[in-house]
Amino acid sequence: MTDLDIEIDDKGILIPEAEQTAVSLLGGLAQIRVPGKTTRDSFTVVEHTGKRGYNTPLHYHHIEDEVFIVLDGALRMVCDGKEQLAEAGTTMVIPRMIAHGFVAISDEVRFLTIHSTPELGNKPQFDLFLAAEMPAAHAARTPTEGIGPDLDHIIALGTTYGYSYAGPAPMP
Repeated sequence: MTDLDIEIDDKGILIPEAEQTAVSLLGGLAQIRVPGKTTRDSFTVVEHTGKRGYNTPLHYHHIEDEVFIVLDGALRMVCDGKEQLAEAGTTMVIPRMIAHGFVAISDEVRFLTIHSTPELGNKPQFDLFLAAEMPAAHAARTPTEGIGPDLDHIIALGTTYGYSYAGPAPMP
């Protein structure tokens, strides 16, 4: 895993997996598939894998909309206080400033998150947060619980990366 150092042009770009950043995040694996700098800072794509119980606390993004696309397994999503089941094949769109969180309720889960910025002048922050603040992980495996910064540290980083804590994580 390396910091992607590429020239952006209008002809497209191939990003080999070896050049994608993979990090441990709250007991799961987050792999930055498309960093914001490759899209002129218009969006970021992150692939998440985890086991039952992989979750994030309720939080909201100040400048990013977020889209979840569940590829395998199932998540219990909480969005604006409402719980919903997101199984393989489902998509959930979460506008910025809406509190949300998830928990994996299947034995294993794999999903994409797409972070976009609807206002000119803003750029996605989630990939920057992952690359700068989370410990590198081997992309071929899902990390075990206890790897990476604790939740208090992640919450404290919110002002730097444009998100705020909104409550505890959903439980399986």
